[in-house]
Amino acid sequence: DWLTSPHHPLTARVFVNRVWCWLTGEGLLRTTDNFGVTGDPPSHPALLDWLAVHLCGEDWCVKALVFRVIA
Repeated sequence: DWLTSPHHPLTARVFVNRVWCWLTGEGLLRTTDNFGVTGDPPSHPALLDWLAVHLCGEDWCVKALVFRVIA
């Protein structure tokens, strides 16, 4: 439960970034496997956070996330 908790946003942000990368060919964070201090900062941090919040709010529904990305 702690891994998918809204109080633990890193998991949702990583997942959103990977879905974005799968759909567009490049992630919002260029280093899709490194969200740490040695990774690149996100190109659009507000968008990444907004999508992560909506992913959690939609009970981690990938279909709803994809719809938000392509809409």
